[in-house]
Amino acid sequence: MNIIDQISVAVAHSPFKSSCDQVLSSPAPYSRSTEQGHITASGLVIKDGKVLLIFHPYIKQWFQPGGHIDEGEEPIQAAIREVFEETGVICEPLEGHLDPIDIDLHEIPENPKKGEAGHLHIDLLFLLRVVEEREPSEDIQKVWLPFEKITNERIRRALQKLQSPT
Repeated sequence: MNIIDQISVAVAHSPFKSSCDQVLSSPAPYSRSTEQGHITASGLVIKDGKVLLIFHPYIKQWFQPGGHIDEGEEPIQAAIREVFEETGVICEPLEGHLDPIDIDLHEIPENPKKGEAGHLHIDLLFLLRVVEEREPSEDIQKVWLPFEKITNERIRRALQKLQSPT
């Protein structure tokens, strides 16, 4: 099943379904120029029973690293790139986990500094493993947080999926 189909199935009962359908039917569902919203990608990076999180500089909360998908980029490549840019951690997909482990729809508030109105993010979360750690190119606070201290509902949901037999 392709990514668009996976998203369509995942959002079938979401309160954001109408907005999501507009994004998915747009000519450029990955592009920031799609005003209703766009598909983004993030990485769930796990090492030694801990999850890599960043403190989002605008939203002021701890999240998994991720962001926008560049033109011509596959979502999983975007997740790997964003993790590296934001944290300095070089990652690769975990064997057998090339599809997103979670799809989340959330509203992004208006950001006057970027000239962006409020819009929808359809975020694809990919399970990644650490290859190497370097200095990040962005100045964003990061932390390796033990599973039991995770309070972010979406990350807890993804970790639960990993622990459940398929």
